Amino acid sequence: MGDNINRVFPATWYAITFSKDVKMKPVRRKVIGRDLVLFRNSQGKINAIHAFCPHRGADLSLGCVKNDTLMCHYHGWKFNGDGKCLDIPSQRHNPVPKFAHTISFPIREEAGIIWVYPDPYVKEIPEFQVIPDLKDSKFRLSPYQVHWNAHFTRVVESVLDVAHLGFVHKKTIGRNSKEEITELDFTHEGDLIIIRNGGGLLEYCFPQQWILKPADRTKNSFINYVTFTPIDEEETMIFGYAGRTFGRKIPFMDGIFSKYSLKVLDEDKTVVESQHPRPIPEALRMEAHVFADGPQIAFRKRWFDFLSGEADKINLDEPIRVN
Repeated sequence: MGDNINRVFPATWYAITFSKDVKMKPVRRKVIGRDLVLFRNSQGKINAIHAFCPHRGADLSLGCVKNDTLMCHYHGWKFNGDGKCLDIPSQRHNPVPKFAHTISFPIREEAGIIWVYPDPYVKEIPEFQVIPDLKDSKFRLSPYQVHWNAHFTRVVESVLDVAHLGFVHKKTIGRNSKEEITELDFTHEGDLIIIRNGGGLLEYCFPQQWILKPADRTKNSFINYVTFTPIDEEETMIFGYAGRTFGRKIPFMDGIFSKYSLKVLDEDKTVVESQHPRPIPEALRMEAHVFADGPQIAFRKRWFDFLSGEADKINLDEPIRVN
């Protein structure tokens, strides 16, 4: 598998920020070592190009949008959403040279989230769909996000771990959880791992989406959705929504649900950030496993299949070629 597998990630669509956080001012974000600047044109269309100007490497998020182009704050070079340089003020009477252009990234908005595909050279952009429950209009969604100093694989495993609920979350969601796990109801097929735990149904869709929802829908339903974005081998972003069908017309409840979700994640954060080795080990035999670890073992097998297979990958050791 190679010596740097902890620096290799699936090439797929990743959440990079919430739609509400990109307005008129350009915004800089990072995904799998790729620095991007996001900006909107006059019609509100979102664009993503390499964050640093090809001229002198200035951060383009310091600039502004004028006439649907992003203008660099340093020398006024202007770029469109495809990364093409349209204007160099210091030599307007000369053609714009090819080396003045930069690269753009596939980007889209769905479910109030901005998603980016971190391979700017991809020839055929893959399809993408968020977990359908997130687009069900009966849910009022309360957003939240958090940054962890942890490898992507450890973060994903934490939401597939049933046995930790009665310890890490004994004052919150694990208050009624049993310490002993004698039964474990889960299935693993392809990219999907489904865990039935009490009245809850956990669904994980490889590599980056997870949702908790009631096993049996009732009038007053609640869901919790998270999606994971690797920043690099040591950092991961989590973007989430707490969704509810009740209290839809009580806005202050949004903050309550968001804060509670962050509280639960914060309980996990301390433990996950402490884990060593930082990513999951290269083979199952390198850590001890018990019956309750079934869903995590299923994830590890899927992850090892990804690493050794032909699926598209993004490697932190492969730099972006701007020109």
